[in-house]
Amino acid sequence: MKSATEQDYRRRIARVIEAIMVDPSAPHSVDSLAAIAHFSPYHFHRLYRAMTGESVAATIRRMRLAQAANQLAAGPTSVTEAALEAGYDSSQSFARAFRGLTGMTPTAFQMKQQAITADLPSVAIIERPPVRIFGLQHEGPAQTIPHSFRRLSQCLTDRGLVWHDLSRIGVGSGDPEEGEAFRYFAGVVLTDGCDAAEELDTYDLAGGLYARYRLMGPYALISPTFQTLFAGWLPQSGFEPDDRPVIEVYLNHPAKVMEHEIATDLLIPLRHGAV
Repeated sequence: MKSATEQDYRRRIARVIEAIMVDPSAPHSVDSLAAIAHFSPYHFHRLYRAMTGESVAATIRRMRLAQAANQLAAGPTSVTEAALEAGYDSSQSFARAFRGLTGMTPTAFQMKQQAITADLPSVAIIERPPVRIFGLQHEGPAQTIPHSFRRLSQCLTDRGLVWHDLSRIGVGSGDPEEGEAFRYFAGVVLTDGCDAAEELDTYDLAGGLYARYRLMGPYALISPTFQTLFAGWLPQSGFEPDDRPVIEVYLNHPAKVMEHEIATDLLIPLRHGAV
């Protein structure tokens, strides 16, 4: 596929994902979503899977569960309420689906989020040096970030690098729920003079003071955990956030470990002397 055509296809698929993200519980159909992308409904599901790596139904199910996770993290929402909002007929079926996505029950997830706020020592205050990373500027909603990393993986693999050996870093600014206001860079750390860095974008990540929370579990937990850190931990910490983006440091690869062993450092920039 020619580059211009591929970018056009990605933009059209991104519009579909944004439509699902705005209202995951809506009665989305192949016909209605194909119309948003201006694709034939007869071929839309194949194009969608080819561009995203999953079916339309899988995206809808994942976004409904992610929305439920955000609700559970935000406050005293009951499991039954979250299940109904996510379009499930019973809390039991919702709990099974939620466990399949996050590796834990809705109740256990809610308790874990509450523990972050209650246990201030679980968040470390660290200094990070500046670093230059190489990668791709993500285009589209936050839910399609894995697709940018897949493109980056293919690009680097084609250049002879082993993807699982690379240190991956994500840099985000703006609200992931705000669509075009959200910015994200999918990158890796490469050695000086690495030929694979050619044709990749660069991002100079500033050093400084950060709050670090180590998340154990699937990437679907990143957004609600950041929400808990900003809403629950930060106001009690004595710190103020600095004008730098948040960072996600991916410490291992899902293909190499069990789901509950996936480790991601979530970093919030802090101002010096704000205690």
